[in-house]
Amino acid sequence: LRFGPCVGSGTPPLASHLVVRCSPVLQAKMPMKLFAHPDNYKTKKALIAAKYVGLDIETPKAGAAEQIGRIPALETDQGAIFMSSAIARYIARISRPTGLYGQNLVESGMIDSWCEFCTQELEVPLCTWVLPVQGVFPEHPEATACAKEDVKKALQVLDKHLLSNTYMVGHTITLADISVCCALLDGMTLVLDESYRKPFANLMRWFNLCIEQPEFKAVLGAVKLCRGAGAAAQGGKQEAKPKQEEKPKQEAAAKQEAKPKQEAGKKGKDAKTDDKKEAKKEKSPEELAKDKKKNVIKEGGKRGVEIEGAADMGGLQFFCTSVIEPAGDLDLTVESLKAMNAKSDPTEEERKGGSGHIGKMIFSAGVDQLSVVAYVPEEKRGELSCEEWLATVLGSQGGEIVLKGKDISSGFVKTNSDKNVFPLKIREPMILEANNFLRKKGLFPEDKDDDDDDMVFGDDDFPS
Repeated sequence: LRFGPCVGSGTPPLASHLVVRCSPVLQAKMPMKLFAHPDNYKTKKALIAAKYVGLDIETPKAGAAEQIGRIPALETDQGAIFMSSAIARYIARISRPTGLYGQNLVESGMIDSWCEFCTQELEVPLCTWVLPVQGVFPEHPEATACAKEDVKKALQVLDKHLLSNTYMVGHTITLADISVCCALLDGMTLVLDESYRKPFANLMRWFNLCIEQPEFKAVLGAVKLCRGAGAAAQGGKQEAKPKQEEKPKQEAAAKQEAKPKQEAGKKGKDAKTDDKKEAKKEKSPEELAKDKKKNVIKEGGKRGVEIEGAADMGGLQFFCTSVIEPAGDLDLTVESLKAMNAKSDPTEEERKGGSGHIGKMIFSAGVDQLSVVAYVPEEKRGELSCEEWLATVLGSQGGEIVLKGKDISSGFVKTNSDKNVFPLKIREPMILEANNFLRKKGLFPEDKDDDDDDMVFGDDDFPS
């Protein structure tokens, strides 16, 4: 690549045009210009892709849209490419080693699938919600309400996908990540407040990972997430105010007298609300830890019942699964295991535990580490060594053993970005390693007979 500034074009500038000079090996003999609005999220999608493929881009100020008629458009010596998605895909394909468009045809197809999902299922409702807040057009409450529900459905799909994937496709940033992240950008900064984002922990982990990448930061800068719900611009709704002057003075006086009472009532309500908020904020670290442990035990107890049912149906002696609530904390992962193994009370309205007779290995992914706990019941220790099972699985990813025991052994694998080791990325390969170890020992149902009714269970069969 040879990079340089735009020279002697002789044409008036547009809203913004980006000048790219490529060698003939890649594409054009003359500089390419990308005409686009610089602040639009669709323009940023192309800019970030260009950063990844190593294109040197300039963004001069302002201009005349009539020069090309419609934006965005990429002008090359062989013709123009228009529409933001086509431009982004073109740039992503410029450097194959970068992998923005995948490493093979299957990955390319998956990237196209997520880009189409982004356009059809996410951008449409999100723009319906965001644009009135930006003052682009008046808000229609019914449309906004529907848009909020549609956005939530799209985010649920993304969050579920990112539960077991570090990136949208494969193990590196692709155009799918760039497209979805940029589409979410205005929503994340203007309308998706803390309470709305809270259920989407996997999505937020991924979004924060993306915006921290140097290529994203170079284009987006520091992204500040929305703290309070955005309100639509009010347009001309205040024009009716002068009519109040025509009302009788008595009504005005009555209203004046009522205002202090209303204000006092509002202040009282606001004070109560503030008190409640302060009460919530004033939870001690011990109380927060207690709440966290309660959630861990609840999830573990529920998972124990599910594992017991799976064992009864599929003839399983050992089971490998993952849990969310411990978030990589090793001690809490052990607590989750204990909740799974707790004796089940058949008289309880909601059964818990009950899987103490089933050997298991459980995984919990957090930001800093993946915690792993192995359990082998006493009656099965002649067939399987708990210490050996855990050591083999942790050894596959360079993990560390913390506790060695005949019944319970535990350890972890630390996050290491330099070696491309991330908890969510290595979790599935480690579960596979654990199951392969069982197969070698002849402890997996399908290894004992060829019955077509044998059942194999995975995490997707047990929603969290």
